[in-house]
Amino acid sequence: MGMAGKKFNLIDNNTGRDEFINKIILKTRVNVARNIAGRKFTSTSSSRDKNVLLEAVKKEVSSMKKFEDFRFYRIKDLENSQRDLLFRDYMIDTEFTGNMQGRGLFAGNRTHGEGASAVIINSEDHINIQSVYPGLNIYEAYNEVIKIEKIFEKKFDFAFDKDLGYLTASPFNLGTALRIHIIAHLPVVVLSSEISDLLKRMSRVGCQVKGYFIEQSEAAGNLFEIFNESTLGRSEDDILEEVEAICLNVAEEEENARERLKKKDLPGIKDNVYRSFGLLKYAKILSYEESLELLSVIKLGVDLDIIDNVSDFDFFELVDKISNSRIIIDMELGGKINSDYIDSIRADMIRKKITKEAD
Repeated sequence: MGMAGKKFNLIDNNTGRDEFINKIILKTRVNVARNIAGRKFTSTSSSRDKNVLLEAVKKEVSSMKKFEDFRFYRIKDLENSQRDLLFRDYMIDTEFTGNMQGRGLFAGNRTHGEGASAVIINSEDHINIQSVYPGLNIYEAYNEVIKIEKIFEKKFDFAFDKDLGYLTASPFNLGTALRIHIIAHLPVVVLSSEISDLLKRMSRVGCQVKGYFIEQSEAAGNLFEIFNESTLGRSEDDILEEVEAICLNVAEEEENARERLKKKDLPGIKDNVYRSFGLLKYAKILSYEESLELLSVIKLGVDLDIIDNVSDFDFFELVDKISNSRIIIDMELGGKINSDYIDSIRADMIRKKITKEAD
């Protein structure tokens, strides 16, 4: 099946169709990388150089009306749980925690159901501007990123070459330096062993796929991150259009796999869903990884209307709320924390969230 450009029109202004796609495509992140002309790349800069740049950007941002609701974080001043939570909220790459000297970010207020933007300083490049939206919202996220980028263009001279485009630390980002990441929930593609074929097709069209929780099992919770690899020699419009087409194709494949599975083994799916529900309802302690796996199955059951005594829930939002870091911060837990205690809190949170009796 081909995946290029305008051939894919799976959304035809059908609200129900949009809602289903957004049950599979859970999150969209759009990012552009920029470097300031005349300065060394972050990887070759001294700690002093990075701190000077950080203060320069901080000074400019603090004076702009657009950013009056943004909050500044100096990464080295944050505790591990605070950093983890910030990265989860704004889908910031975990590599940003390495060598934290001179690194910081401005993060906009997060509103449930809407986008959230961030300006990241001294990551791989001097400035990364990104926006995160729920569901498949590539163009909304892109438009917000470009609004912020245009403001920065008035303040800083970005490194640019007429042949290579924006100059970046990684050759993969040369050109537009536009990266699009989406998070997809693909439980049946995984169950039906079609994931290897999907990985191959993604590679052929210039995208990578990896498990979202790379620090745990590669596909914990059947959540995958899909993103474009190269940006050189392609316009922003081409990248946006092609990545959206690919995302729609992925959603269609998962939908088709679900329909085939329902016809082939509906009793088996129901058994798996209800067994998972029983564990979540009665378990007294639950690890994070086990919770992801069980919630993935329950969410599939809700999406397929094969379980009716479960409250519909925002899977990606709940995945965030039950993380160790979120529990530690929200519950204001301090000192040495027993892992079983966190696991018991998590089990109780999930039970209250998904069981209708708790509504």
